[in-house]
Amino acid sequence: MVRNITLLCKVIDNFGDIGVVWRLARALKECAAAPLDLRIIIDDLSAFASVAPGVDTEKDDQQFSGCRILRWSPGSAALAGITSFFEENPPQVIIECFACGRPEWLETLLFDKGFPETVQIINLEYLTAEPYAEEFHKLMSLTRSARVKKVNFMPGFTPDTGGLILDGAFMKSLEESRRSPVPEKTDFLFFSYERDCAPIVDALSKYKKLGKVRLAPGKGEAPFMKAYEAFFAGAACRESGCTFPVEKLPFLPQPEWDSLLCRSGFLFIRGEDSLSRACLAGKPFVWHAYPQSEDYQLVKVKALLECMQPYFPGELYSIVKNVWLWYNSAPAAELADSFNPEKFLLQMFDSIELLRPCFESFSAFLIKNGNLAVHLMTFISEIV
Repeated sequence: MVRNITLLCKVIDNFGDIGVVWRLARALKECAAAPLDLRIIIDDLSAFASVAPGVDTEKDDQQFSGCRILRWSPGSAALAGITSFFEENPPQVIIECFACGRPEWLETLLFDKGFPETVQIINLEYLTAEPYAEEFHKLMSLTRSARVKKVNFMPGFTPDTGGLILDGAFMKSLEESRRSPVPEKTDFLFFSYERDCAPIVDALSKYKKLGKVRLAPGKGEAPFMKAYEAFFAGAACRESGCTFPVEKLPFLPQPEWDSLLCRSGFLFIRGEDSLSRACLAGKPFVWHAYPQSEDYQLVKVKALLECMQPYFPGELYSIVKNVWLWYNSAPAAELADSFNPEKFLLQMFDSIELLRPCFESFSAFLIKNGNLAVHLMTFISEIV
């Protein structure tokens, strides 16, 4: 029987890593058949507090929302107590999120020859639609001790992966948004990495059913505002009188962000956790994958597009594909001379009503695949 699970998290890219880990922690609690001792070891408590207000950034060891929260590298005074706790309450299952490794003090404990317990480590990987997700799912790995076992667990978009996290709070927000009538005007949520936003602002100014743009804080905020201010200072804008409102958002706790995302009519989204929420929300969206060398992000984008393609008629799929590939190409990428990003963006905006049922069908397929947390708990019960 599974008594305890320890989640390990290193915050690499702003808040995305802890966003996934905190969502998974809550979902594991929800689906556990018996009370579960859940521990989260994290290297950045400030990032944690941003998505979960109430976490104390000054405490190396604390209880929060039914979980024990521990700092990755605690002070010497706290370390003695934490080590003693883990010796007296040995970790049964350790989930290394995104191959983050283990704190030195935990590594020492696990591979101490005097430590008698068998421990199961699960490497929870990043979300991808690439074929290797199915190949690596539940694939065993070696460690330097027979007592410490390790296996990979892959989130994904197909039944042969672990699926996506269907936590209760998000699913409630999704249900509430789907019961609400579709407004006449479309509100956009913009959350991006750095990029040239001029074509986006230009296309938005021409979209006749635009309500407002809600601008999330982060790397994409300044480039969007730069393009917005430059566009509305231009002669063409002054002559036409075109304008649209932009609301700058504060940093929102995870449940509030989920609710806003589900209520928005169109999404520009980035990263992993928000990507998974966009896919489940069933709203038309554009994904900005994390930029990588040699445009490798396009491999990930194309893989997800291929996964989505069966739910889109040919012409609508082409519209989405054109925008996504342009949006994720490096600024210096060579595009066809005839490619006009403003034109294709506006074409996608004007097709929102037609695109919505396509994205909803993809969402229904993902939800039918089941809850990653449930799949993970079932798998744990089979191997522990």
